[in-house]
Amino acid sequence: MKVAFQGYHGAFSESMALRLFDGPETISCKTFGEVFALVENGAADEGVIPVENTQTGRIMEPTSLLIDSRLSACKEGMLPIIHCLIARPGTGIGDIRRIYAHPEALSQCRGYLSAIDAEPVSWWDGAAAAKGVRDDPHAALVGNEDIARLYGLTVLERGVQDSKENMTRFFAISARPSDPTGDDKTTIYFNARHASGALLSVLRPLADANINLTRLESVPIPERPWEYGFLADFEGHERDPHVARVLRTFRETTSFCKVLGSYPAFRGKCP
Repeated sequence: MKVAFQGYHGAFSESMALRLFDGPETISCKTFGEVFALVENGAADEGVIPVENTQTGRIMEPTSLLIDSRLSACKEGMLPIIHCLIARPGTGIGDIRRIYAHPEALSQCRGYLSAIDAEPVSWWDGAAAAKGVRDDPHAALVGNEDIARLYGLTVLERGVQDSKENMTRFFAISARPSDPTGDDKTTIYFNARHASGALLSVLRPLADANINLTRLESVPIPERPWEYGFLADFEGHERDPHVARVLRTFRETTSFCKVLGSYPAFRGKCP
């Protein structure tokens, strides 16, 4: 099993891939677009992308790519995100002048970083900065503690994220939709018609079918300023008869509706 992820080895997305799959060969990608491309052309069997964080909300780029892709979410997982301040051996916090981190990590550690007299530097991946940090006594990075082990660095401080209950939700993406398990969730994206009561009319069939809606979030439509699409998660699989009936109604009452995936519901631990 080949699984693509965005980041260098040691990134949180790789940690999630190792929990979602049994002994995969992980493929490091510089961009989320590369993850999707590898899965779409068959160079990777599946990919792992972060889609939502308990502190910063939706992670825009991979979510947008999933909306536009032919791939489907086939698994979900949740990973506690414990950010660490990492430097080369012998470097102390008072020596640091630059701190490298992924933009998401910078957002999740804003309070901690503001108290350090060092320049935060946005980097495409915290793990990617490790090689530079090894050679710079005045640099550090924020990231997964696995980076320290993999690159011969030292954890100066563990748990520097602003929220101690910081978790990220991930999807595994595949060209092969998952089969129903009897305990599934479905994620869809839709555009409600721009009219009074349109959103309520779209969502009413879920309540009528006694389907539990677990997330509803607006998403800006770039080509239509001040209009919004919606991401929705609800319980059930798209091939369950009662869910399939509701999805038919969704397609009739929206200007656009796409199932982004049906997958086994995460229940507290990864296989």
